[in-house]
Amino acid sequence: MVALRSSTPLRLHTLEPANSHESPHENPHENLVERLLPGRIVECSGPLSGSPEGGSARTSTAVRLLRHVQAQGDTAAWIQRAGGPLFPPDLHEAGIDLDALVVVHIATAPARAGMCKAAELLLRSGAFGLVVLDLEDDATGTPAISAWLGRMLGLARQHDARVVLLTEKPAHADSLGTLVGMRIEPRRRRDPRGAFVVDHHVIKNKSGAPFDVVPDAYRHPDGIGP
Repeated sequence: MVALRSSTPLRLHTLEPANSHESPHENPHENLVERLLPGRIVECSGPLSGSPEGGSARTSTAVRLLRHVQAQGDTAAWIQRAGGPLFPPDLHEAGIDLDALVVVHIATAPARAGMCKAAELLLRSGAFGLVVLDLEDDATGTPAISAWLGRMLGLARQHDARVVLLTEKPAHADSLGTLVGMRIEPRRRRDPRGAFVVDHHVIKNKSGAPFDVVPDAYRHPDGIGP
């Protein structure tokens, strides 16, 4: 694994086994990660950092999918800007196998082009079941990003991989492009027990099929609890 510890480390919310208590008869819907099938591009968005809307859980949701993919025996990669927010101890606490995770830091400008190029190279190898691109606030759709998305989508279908784009934008903003098959906005809230619950709001679903998923229950990071 290649990783840098950021001066402002990411504080992940760790998944609780709460959903495992529910029987199939009590809960007819699936978890989000079970519905995000390979061969598509998913945009996971949330409000800008510091926005009064707050409550975004896009990174925790991406890590939840990362854990699911690793449990299936696939290798995953996470691409971010140099000095990005990933914090290995939090990933380990969230159940991530750090030895099976490739983290790529992009220092070139513009960073978005470098991240897309890295994602294409990784997908082209056929060795990755999941590639996450943390685009942060650099997430406007352009002809250039559309070309990158076209290549990534083709490779994801060819190699049965998932591509997840993490973006910061309000819910009413457009997705990154027409090739984004699904856009989800995970929102965090507290439940009566004081734990965190993440609801997954579907903003875009090109398949048109019903997409009902159960909320994910998380415990708070150490030092942030009630």
